[in-house]
Amino acid sequence: MTATGDLRPLDDDDPDHDTADEHHEYDEHDEHDGNGDAWIDGPACRDNPRLNGWLAAARAAFPAWAAALPGRWDFEVASLPRLEREVRRRYRDAATALDARDEPFLTVAAWYLGEVHVRNYGARWARSPEPAPHHRTDPLLRLPRELLDEAERAELAEAEELCEDDFPLVDPLGQLAHAAGPGPAGRLTAALEQYAPWAELVDRALAAARARPAGHPDGRPLPGAPGPLDPGPVGEALAEWLAARADAFPLWARAAGPGAALDFSAGSLAVLEAALRERVRTLGLGPELSVLLYREEYLPWSPDLPRLADDPVFDCALWYLGETACRARGARWLPLRANLDVGPRTVPRLAVARVGARTGPHLAVSRAVHRCLRPYDDTEVGYAPLSGALDLLG
Repeated sequence: MTATGDLRPLDDDDPDHDTADEHHEYDEHDEHDGNGDAWIDGPACRDNPRLNGWLAAARAAFPAWAAALPGRWDFEVASLPRLEREVRRRYRDAATALDARDEPFLTVAAWYLGEVHVRNYGARWARSPEPAPHHRTDPLLRLPRELLDEAERAELAEAEELCEDDFPLVDPLGQLAHAAGPGPAGRLTAALEQYAPWAELVDRALAAARARPAGHPDGRPLPGAPGPLDPGPVGEALAEWLAARADAFPLWARAAGPGAALDFSAGSLAVLEAALRERVRTLGLGPELSVLLYREEYLPWSPDLPRLADDPVFDCALWYLGETACRARGARWLPLRANLDVGPRTVPRLAVARVGARTGPHLAVSRAVHRCLRPYDDTEVGYAPLSGALDLLG
């Protein structure tokens, strides 16, 4: 990247079952199949003999299972590394674990893992009433889709249209098989990252679960629920985008003007804003700026429209703003939803936030850059100085 350039455009209970799922090699991406899994959200999958019988058998076997294993099995998220170690101790890889899918240890382990999701995140059990026609015959877990608010429902529908659905779907037996290896440990805990973009829905699901009457067969939320809502590390595509801009930064900083103090301090954002406004003038974009900002924010899927982010100066400015937030305020880059690649359509979604037990308020870097370029007297959208962008992080 240069610093110059113009803006250019199992069934365990069916003896006759012989489906492909029995020999299906688990892939962690199987848990995000898009709206092809919408069938699992129906009421018939939440209450049927196949599901209820499996849950009852596993629940009854749990006390003896827990007594035979070291440690405390209290459904806390902190118990998942111990569960993973027990799986890895017994099975050398995913195929070996899947071959043992009907053994009591794995049956109860899958139930326990699922109950961690139920009691910490408000997930609900589901299973197809029949072994066919769905390839998923094992018990699964989903957040209650009926608790989505209007905005979330619209966002999810749009993602499903684009085959980018990241609505949480948990296959506990599959996760246990995947955790068996080969590969690094920590997969059961990492799988909890899928709840972070749906934190508000998790809160509503837990509230609904707490309101259920005593004696309800579904597990009760733990007192400390929800569990950690951490989005996890950035994906490979975003990591590559960040690294490329870090490499280009020295050349880019020199192009910002002699003496520009671009040192990743909060005060340097005023310098960056001045450099970006000068870039607008250099490119002669003043009369077109409002249209360009609108297109970049609201029409990112249109491939033939020019965008500010097509210009290398603005492209690197997005990175600089995010990095300044990370270094000055302890923020982190947030992974793109559904691990999407970084491109014209997804650049407007790049954001940073402070992350503790929960993800804090987001700073959307494209939006902040857009606001600082508005006319100072803009009353419709509103000018906001880039130097104040970090205040959004608290």
